[in-house]
Amino acid sequence: MRALRLDGSPVFVYGRTVLSRSCLWALVLGIVAPLGCGPIEYRSRVSSRAASTLAQAKEAGAEQKAPYEYAKAAEYLRLARQDAGHANFQTALDWGSRSEDCSRKAIARAEQPQPAGATAEQTTCGGP
Repeated sequence: MRALRLDGSPVFVYGRTVLSRSCLWALVLGIVAPLGCGPIEYRSRVSSRAASTLAQAKEAGAEQKAPYEYAKAAEYLRLARQDAGHANFQTALDWGSRSEDCSRKAIARAEQPQPAGATAEQTTCGGP
């Protein structure tokens, strides 16, 4: 409900509590602002960094030279995108971080000289 003060400025009355316009904006920003951080952080960390690191791994030939790390990185990125689609941004950030870690290990392994006839070894990356 809207009301006016004696000086003519508008106030909002909720029950018995009187809120000025600045107080109402502070309340709205205090509730809404934290909700916007998850998607923004997801977009910068997962959509850009993890995806570009995976693309760099592919360019480095990691699909053939480091198949375990590359496949794990690709799957972690897929899980991150899936969780972000369900608005589980903290979990998506965790998956994105694991994807980036595995992509970096895949790049490092792909750039190492491999002896002829060597088979790919499975290594750990990105957590369990």
